[in-house]
Amino acid sequence: MRSMTKNSTDQVKLAVIQNDLSYIKKEIGEIKGLVQEQYVTKNEFEPIKKIVYGMIGLILIAVVGALLALVIKK
Repeated sequence: MRSMTKNSTDQVKLAVIQNDLSYIKKEIGEIKGLVQEQYVTKNEFEPIKKIVYGMIGLILIAVVGALLALVIKK
C-alpha cells in the first residue's frame, strides 16, 4: 500500500512540475517578444547618447563661460 501512495504522490508532483515548466516557458516567450519589440539595443542608442552628451557639454561650457565673464568684468 505504501508504494502505491508514494507512486501517486510522485506522479502528482511530476504533473505539477510539468505544469509549472510549461507556464514558465510561456512567460519567457512573452518576455522575449516584449524585449524584441519594445526595447532599444545598445547599438541603436549610441548615436542618441552622443548627441545628448554633446548638448549637455555645450550647456555646461556656456554656463561656465558666462560665470567667468561675470567674474572678469568685475
